[in-house]
Amino acid sequence: MSYIDALPSDEESCYYAEHLELRPDPATTSISGAPLAALDRPPPAVTDDQLAAIIPHCPNLTSAVLSGVPDLSSRTLILLAQSAPRLAHLDISGCTGVTAHGLHALAAHGADALTSVALNRVRGVTDPALARLVRGLPRLARLEMDALPLVTAVAVRDVWIFGRALRNWSMAGCLQVTDSGFPWVLDCERLRGPFLEDRERREEGGGGEGGVGEAVDEGTAGTETGSARRKTWLESLPPLVLPATHKLNELRALDLSHCIKLTDAAILGVVAHAPRIQHLALAGCIELTDRAMHAVCALGGHLTAIDIAGLERVTDEGAFALASACRRLQVVDISFIHSLSDLAVLELAALPRLQRLAAAGLPRLTDNAVCFLAEHAAALETLHLSYCAQLTLDGVRALLRRLGKLEHLGLCGVPALGRRGVRRFSEAPPEGYDEGKQGVYRVFRAGNVRALGEFLEKEEWRRREAERVNVLFQPRGDDSRALY
Repeated sequence: MSYIDALPSDEESCYYAEHLELRPDPATTSISGAPLAALDRPPPAVTDDQLAAIIPHCPNLTSAVLSGVPDLSSRTLILLAQSAPRLAHLDISGCTGVTAHGLHALAAHGADALTSVALNRVRGVTDPALARLVRGLPRLARLEMDALPLVTAVAVRDVWIFGRALRNWSMAGCLQVTDSGFPWVLDCERLRGPFLEDRERREEGGGGEGGVGEAVDEGTAGTETGSARRKTWLESLPPLVLPATHKLNELRALDLSHCIKLTDAAILGVVAHAPRIQHLALAGCIELTDRAMHAVCALGGHLTAIDIAGLERVTDEGAFALASACRRLQVVDISFIHSLSDLAVLELAALPRLQRLAAAGLPRLTDNAVCFLAEHAAALETLHLSYCAQLTLDGVRALLRRLGKLEHLGLCGVPALGRRGVRRFSEAPPEGYDEGKQGVYRVFRAGNVRALGEFLEKEEWRRREAERVNVLFQPRGDDSRALY
């Protein structure tokens, strides 16, 4: 039996309960998705005490989603681990009251069945607790550990060593994780370029072209404050050298988004020891360059989805190499990489299975790339071109004319879409959206995509007809074909 946003009412119901899902109330989160302050948050539908009273009577639970119990405690988690030996899936995302004791209980009692754990935004999770959890769950296939501020490279190393059965691993927003948490391979030394060497000089106190000693003030040369900064114990971790045969061959999805300290060396280690990744998210890893893209090329035909949004050090060369090597890509996000031009989109458009492309915020993108997309990306279903200011209505019309499978088109912030009559086909803007600051809101879905195409074709016919009869063309916002 399944219970969603409700608890079993009697002992018999508890015994037969297999799926328990307590989802967070939308009223407890802001528009941005962040939790509201405690004073602004309404009381939860189910409290930790209520849950703790029924958990010991639910021995047949196989799935528990408890993210809707914000005051969930380690006491209740320990009771769950002891009372439900068949528990396979557990989600405690956002339950900030959980501590290391609860995770230790999961590792001790859940080894036989637990295969999926979500710990997103559980701020109290530390390296020892996460390491013990991974070591105690040899069958763990799915691990979500997004936005854990206390997790560092130490725990990530244990995941690489002991998580051999992982298929899905997400660690987006773990800001303290560095390259030391990822396998080291010999080719990492070849990635040392001028940028990395300069950055290391700055971290050690250099800051200029000279060595560390040259950057030290003469007046403080012999003092502790003027000497080079000592490395922390995290920075002094030895490389994680794994045998060539040690591979996470089951790993299919890896999310490293917004791990801002990762460099190209980490990606090289990922590809070497997880060679069958199909979904890879690297958005917001601002230190990555074209070298990381060349490393990802080794995934070849395995890779079907990649997100590299916001990687400003990536150029057309990296995007071109990625599209050339990974021909089975279906989902690609290259948004807000300002250095990319039409060349990157031209190569991506030639992918035979491309279904979703996000290329928003590319100031150098023109109608040339859009028309090429229209001619070659016949399988495209979702396209985001918001904030590409050089696009015109001619390019949009070419897209809509040729892409018969297109179901979602995002063109927010494109000045040409401010034309009269276009707004009526768009979805309504979200609450708080300011067109004066954020540009026009233009998102078209399903039937409105085709309706917009018909409207633009009608206006083009009116323009040509006005030229033929030599009269001034007057744009219309309705569906009439009249010239006046």
